[in-house]
Amino acid sequence: MRFSPLLLALALGGACATAVAAPAPAPADWSARERKQLVQYEVALAAPESRWLEVVMTVERPRGRRSDVALPAWIPGSYLVRDFARNLDGIEVTDLAGVSLPVERLDKQTWRIGHGGKSFRARYRVWADEPGVRTSVVDDSHATLNGTGLFLYLVGETSRPAELRFVGLPANWTVHAALPQPTPGTLRASSYDVLVDSPLELGTPVVHAWDEGGTRVELVFSAPGGSNADTERLARELKPVVHAFAEAMGGLPTSRYVFLMLADEKGDGGLEHADSTLMRVPRDMFQDESGYRRALHLASHEFFHLWNAKRLRDAALVPYDYAREDYSQLLWFHEGFTETVENQILVRAGATSPDEFLRELATAWTAYLQKPGRNHVPLTQASVEAWVKQYKPSPGHFTTTISYYEKGHLAGVCLDLELRLRSRGKGSLLGVFRRLMASHGARGKGITFEDIVAAASAEAGSDVRDFFRRYIEGTDELPLPAQLARMGVDVEIRAPSAGESSPLAARRKQGWTGIVFTDNAIRSVAPGSPAELAGLLPGDEVVAVAARRTRTGEEATERLMDHAPGQSVEVALFRGGRLLQRRLTIADDPRKAFRFAASPTPEPAVRELRDAWLAGPTK
Repeated sequence: MRFSPLLLALALGGACATAVAAPAPAPADWSARERKQLVQYEVALAAPESRWLEVVMTVERPRGRRSDVALPAWIPGSYLVRDFARNLDGIEVTDLAGVSLPVERLDKQTWRIGHGGKSFRARYRVWADEPGVRTSVVDDSHATLNGTGLFLYLVGETSRPAELRFVGLPANWTVHAALPQPTPGTLRASSYDVLVDSPLELGTPVVHAWDEGGTRVELVFSAPGGSNADTERLARELKPVVHAFAEAMGGLPTSRYVFLMLADEKGDGGLEHADSTLMRVPRDMFQDESGYRRALHLASHEFFHLWNAKRLRDAALVPYDYAREDYSQLLWFHEGFTETVENQILVRAGATSPDEFLRELATAWTAYLQKPGRNHVPLTQASVEAWVKQYKPSPGHFTTTISYYEKGHLAGVCLDLELRLRSRGKGSLLGVFRRLMASHGARGKGITFEDIVAAASAEAGSDVRDFFRRYIEGTDELPLPAQLARMGVDVEIRAPSAGESSPLAARRKQGWTGIVFTDNAIRSVAPGSPAELAGLLPGDEVVAVAARRTRTGEEATERLMDHAPGQSVEVALFRGGRLLQRRLTIADDPRKAFRFAASPTPEPAVRELRDAWLAGPTK
């Protein structure tokens, strides 16, 4: 895994009083009080190739006569119940002398231990065979571990400090995480929340480290199967991005930050953590410039979560409820606005030119306007529905919802432009984040919707509540083209395939079907489109067009585009094992493509406003 006048005092004073679990550093040694509360974990990798991790949890000072322990159902930052307990096997509990203690399973992820007030040890195994940024994997070459799937927690006692020790590591393996490591293989966390907010990479990665204003920054690159990445180049290009963030936000809010990057056969993005990120990229994607750009975009997005989502955290997610879904209405802010800042910072760092920035923005706007569900529900509702519609949507949801990443990003651009236009360049989206950090993040307070509105209004110098009412809580079309015109940016509307040179692109100028394919099956059908009128459905497997066999969605699209608007074509498909024939009439493409470019002759005041937006040092 990147936004009546209200006074600044309101922005600073209207905070939710709930405290965020701050990622406080663990001490060099535990105090007597901390040692009494300490929860110790030992992980054995005696045979990494077996995929099993042996875990021991030791609690020397339990409360009462019994304790409930549980494994999280989800990992913060990824809004899907993953039921990590399905990988746990054979929990056994004893006192420190080895005498068995009673343990009862209460539900799918919780156990009750009857210890009678004695110290106890819980031993169990975890199957680790799922590569990814949210899960864990171990084999004979390396291990990528996420604590939510490994470490039981004391229910109601996640504030206890924790110590983690690895045993049985292969001789040449090292342990990498943002947690303090006083001795090799031993790590400390000030709480369970901090422990599981620190992914770990074990093995023999390449490490590049540098200093940014007193903060140690590390790039830990692990490629067990090899990679065509130039890691020195990656680190070299990442340094100015980190510096640009530090400059824009007034420094880094941590003494150490770790980019963990795993390169293997597949990539599934990144996941943010308080002092680190875990990213997974295809190992051979660095064959040209585009691969390094993808890596920089991913790292930039995850790095801004250092502020947004980790230190600026929705009050509704404080504390995390690891046992069940934890709902937020602010994911458009935490993810969408992070994407907005991600793209802006890459311009400041010199990784993206202003012209490239505008081209990418036009591409995003064009794609967004082609989503039939873009204004179906408010962004606040899309955030709440993330658990079922972002991470495991039904086929029908592609026409009735929009990603809070995609629309949130464009809403963030619109808010940034609104603030700059209203304040004549004095306010910005980055200014909103700086205000919220001063009023909430630095004080460990969770944020609310109203806090965001207040900070934005203070930046604008006038009340911007109507913007949030229309575009965040409402479903009005985003005003991006009109705002860009006021910022000295030319907006050109053209045919969807204008500027493309491929034969298929040329044919696409002629017609439209409303079909989006996944492989050779239909993923979605646009409402009112020729495909819907012909009776095609999501999930249909198209096997022939005009009596010619098609093996992929791309082939089916090519055969359909052999026909001009107004022509009918026979489509053969399988639906539920039945072979069906449908006649589809190609239509003129109603969609539009956009091109954004800096106007060569704006008024001086407008030019100054635009140039500050595209490349200003602090705005």
